[in-house]
Amino acid sequence: MKSRGFTLLELMVALVVLGIAVSIAVPSFSSLIDRQRIDSSLDVLLRGLRTARQEAIERNRPITVAPPAGGWSVGWRVFIDDNANGSYDDGERLLREELQPTPINIHAASSIANYVRFNPQGESELLNGGFQAGTFRFCPQDESSKGRLLVMNRVGRLRTASDVIDPSYCSADG
Repeated sequence: MKSRGFTLLELMVALVVLGIAVSIAVPSFSSLIDRQRIDSSLDVLLRGLRTARQEAIERNRPITVAPPAGGWSVGWRVFIDDNANGSYDDGERLLREELQPTPINIHAASSIANYVRFNPQGESELLNGGFQAGTFRFCPQDESSKGRLLVMNRVGRLRTASDVIDPSYCSADG
């Protein structure tokens, strides 16, 4: 009579092989998920900034993009800043709001840390009229992995790049 099953030894070997395969796959899968979250957040912020720039041109008035109280890592709002203070206040017209479902570590250069404002010509400018430029750094969970950069030049044009980000930008107080 021939047996139609697996022996205990065969099952143990199969489980060991499966365990090794899973231990190899999980770190790369985690890295893939992190890269996807970063790319998705970058894409949404890029669209928000481009929308604000286009709205400023079409409406022929300044449009502001600013983060809520938790900073760029939790989201941002596109709005008409009637009192020109760089932050969203009650009564101001909200054009778009994006809140991150899972906060991601985004570091903004000091010139764009609190807001990005586009004038009617589509140029980025500070509240005092000076030019505004800077870089958003999207920090990966693994400091040795490449993060993403969203760079805004002095006339409001945006470009993206991929690079290893200095850990000082990605620290809690960076």
